[in-house]
Amino acid sequence: MKKDMTSGKVWKLILLFTLPIMAGSLLQQLYNTVDGIVVGNFIGEDAFAGVGTCGTLGFLFLAFAMGLGVGVGVIVSQYYGARKMKELGAAIDTSLILMGIFGIVFAVAGYASTPYMLRVVLNTPENILPYGILYFRIYCVGIVFQFIYNGISFVLRGMGDSKATLYFLLVTTVLNGLLAVLFVMVFHWGVAGTAIATVIAQVVCAGISYIYLRRRFKFEDTGKHFDAAICRHILRLGIPSAIQQTIVSFGNTAMQRLVNGFGESAIAAYTAGTRINMLMFVPIFGFQAGLASFTGQNIGAGKLDRVKSGFRATLIMAISISVAASTVTYIFAPDIVTIFGLGGDALALGVQQVQFFTVVFCAFTFYMVVGAVLQGAGDVVVLSIATLSALAIRVALGYLGVHFGILGYEAAWVTNPIGWIASILITTLRYGSGKWKAKAVVSIPPDTKPSEEIRAICEGNE
Repeated sequence: MKKDMTSGKVWKLILLFTLPIMAGSLLQQLYNTVDGIVVGNFIGEDAFAGVGTCGTLGFLFLAFAMGLGVGVGVIVSQYYGARKMKELGAAIDTSLILMGIFGIVFAVAGYASTPYMLRVVLNTPENILPYGILYFRIYCVGIVFQFIYNGISFVLRGMGDSKATLYFLLVTTVLNGLLAVLFVMVFHWGVAGTAIATVIAQVVCAGISYIYLRRRFKFEDTGKHFDAAICRHILRLGIPSAIQQTIVSFGNTAMQRLVNGFGESAIAAYTAGTRINMLMFVPIFGFQAGLASFTGQNIGAGKLDRVKSGFRATLIMAISISVAASTVTYIFAPDIVTIFGLGGDALALGVQQVQFFTVVFCAFTFYMVVGAVLQGAGDVVVLSIATLSALAIRVALGYLGVHFGILGYEAAWVTNPIGWIASILITTLRYGSGKWKAKAVVSIPPDTKPSEEIRAICEGNE
């Protein structure tokens, strides 16, 4: 059901809202993890490396969808917090139409450019290139459904419904795993089988989430399914985040190219290490999404004091979980990496990468929590600057390190914490300045009786 986060115990509201998001994010990560385990153990290390080198391309499209979804989430959460139900209904229809259009464009572009992206941009070794092209071209068929699902997900989170997406992902992740095993082990479809399983799961996920949204929630009909003014608001907030996420994805693509130059063992190790690290990121991404929605609703209601309380509570919870997750992962890293069927040099490199991330993980956690406040407030430009600064530092140091012989394969990941430090400085200074308070999209409802300062801030953005 919809959750109103403008009243009640702050830490409890955020935690209860965040837990389903964490579980849902975990299930999303298991999509790729299950594929990797099946491919690595039943097809081979070359196939695993070939599919793995497509990971950054897949993230490129997902990143744009999630970036655009930020605009959707900000609009929906603030309209919901302000109780503007007519505008809310129009915003939801507009959002899904917009996401569908972008999804179609990216699906066509991705399918057409796959060989070029893998061969030229990523410099994929020839012996694993056919695996990558086959896998990713099939994967592109499901991109439009991925966009639509992410739009629905941000809509539901903006209204405080974080549990529904968990149930959708639970069903589709189990379906993806079962189909991957069936298509690879029984039908012997190889890499194509894992890609087809993923596409079917994406179609099912988008379908059931759309049916749920329409049947569960009733919105006041404005007579418009596409509102140009609301579309401009979504694009104004979403495009900077989408561009930010896309550029970050290109940065990851640049680092993947760097790794590809070190051969198949390095590619396989980087793929396994990255997927394990992404599982560690799950609770932090959950807290970010939860705090962003909490911030949006409370800004919409004119309760800025609760935003600061939410930041402090979330930071304590997120850091505590990060320390626990890092400790466990560091200890069991060799056993975890082995699950992907790796051995020898690939196993050793993968363990090295995973253990390094556990040591520096809390810095990433702090950055994400501060950024969640800016995201929920709609202060996306500064957040984009922070993220892009981290990326530029990482890529520049990585390539320079390899060029001058200072770094080897590890350049792809040891440069991360240096970039995070720059992001932390930018976002923390912005949060401390309080200027994010002036970024509200909607005016606060009159019955909240906020201070004149808060009313001026919010109404000045109408």
